[in-house]
Amino acid sequence: MTDTRALAAGLLDWIEEQTGSLEKERWEKDNSIGLNVKTDHAEAQIDAVFLEQTIVEYRILNEREDNVFYLHFELEDIEHAKELFKEMQDCLHKQTGTDTREVLLCCSCGLTTSFFTMKLNEAAEALGEHLHFDAVPYEQLYESAEKVEAVLLAPQIGYRLKTAQDVLKDKIVLTVPVKIFSTYDAAGMISMLKTMFAEQAYKAPEKKEKKNLQHTQEGSVLIVSVIHMEDKSRIAYRIYDEGNIVAERQITKETYAFADVIDTVKVAKTLHPNLKTLCLVTPGMVNDGILTYEAANIIDLNAKAKLKEIFDGSVRLYNDADMIALGYAATERDMADTAFYFVPRGSYCGNIGLVINGNTVRGKTHMGGRQTEAVTSLTTFPQNPYTLVKTPEGNIELAARYITGLYSFTGIPFVACYSSMIPDIGKLRDKIAEFIPDGFMPEIVKADSVRDYLYKGVLYSLHRLTETEG
Repeated sequence: MTDTRALAAGLLDWIEEQTGSLEKERWEKDNSIGLNVKTDHAEAQIDAVFLEQTIVEYRILNEREDNVFYLHFELEDIEHAKELFKEMQDCLHKQTGTDTREVLLCCSCGLTTSFFTMKLNEAAEALGEHLHFDAVPYEQLYESAEKVEAVLLAPQIGYRLKTAQDVLKDKIVLTVPVKIFSTYDAAGMISMLKTMFAEQAYKAPEKKEKKNLQHTQEGSVLIVSVIHMEDKSRIAYRIYDEGNIVAERQITKETYAFADVIDTVKVAKTLHPNLKTLCLVTPGMVNDGILTYEAANIIDLNAKAKLKEIFDGSVRLYNDADMIALGYAATERDMADTAFYFVPRGSYCGNIGLVINGNTVRGKTHMGGRQTEAVTSLTTFPQNPYTLVKTPEGNIELAARYITGLYSFTGIPFVACYSSMIPDIGKLRDKIAEFIPDGFMPEIVKADSVRDYLYKGVLYSLHRLTETEG
């Protein structure tokens, strides 16, 4: 333990050097040491916890105390720890929060709001209000809205308000009143925004307390899942003991490498020594333990062998779309034939998982949910798919064509759809009805989550495997 303490202390010494003149606080307890580093807009927390192995946690809290970066790993290789800190440091420097609130104005083409945007910025400066306004055309709204706090729709596209509010649930979204827009009443618009911001602050949810690492002897099944959404990679894991959840954590990073999975498994093993089964659920093609996930530059990796080097129990690999579909079919459909269409935000091509006759349809090379990519070049779209993906209306167009193709080849009677960019499933049904004759339409329903179905799909698969082996 003395050596690992010395290694952890050396890491903290090195981090102190890397962070220069930033405000820092070093601390030490019986079984842990740590360092907090503060910028004007965020705080980085580095904790080393001494168990059987030394576990290091890297965490960044922004001004609102939201976790914008989190990972943990066993401290074995100091150079690996330093590389991970460099990723953390890059994220820390991006937290350039300011008192200035960013607001987006949107019209059909961006031109009619440009002059009003200029007037609003002039008025905000004159009134001493920390507000900054930008204008975008509607087709750029959803990709531009991620980093703003409010969205103002011009009156001429006010009919899109409900859709925008349903997609941008964490933003203030409103239509500019006609009287304010037509007279360029910048002061009136700013006053209205201030009221909305005040109401939002009043309704803000309570902050969750940080959970500390704890050692436990419980647990038998570890499920690690990789999902890439909204430009962030999220590696989450759950540990089940006799069907009960005994632990759950999530790592959030801007990049993803298979080494992140290795780190996650090592930590879970240290905290839960009695693990018997490891299941990795990942995007990409999974075939006999070989993983190809081009988005993360993983090509023909023998992932199962890599995991067996650090885990001496049973190791299984699954495609994410397959498990989501299986979990949905098992819990919602009594294993009736089911398709699950899952679209990560920003992806032009959704992933489709199929359950037919009680089994996932994996195909010759086990493509998982990537079947739809192969037909993109053969499908006629009204616009380029990369353009369509930017709006809810475009996502409906894409999904309708993919689901129609799916139905044409399989006759699948039921499709569950998960897409944050398709809040109104009725409009998707209407679009599909343009391609499929009345009376032949599959049932289309909206799914509100994917992660829980993914876990349930793995558990169902393991349960069925146990019955077969028994």
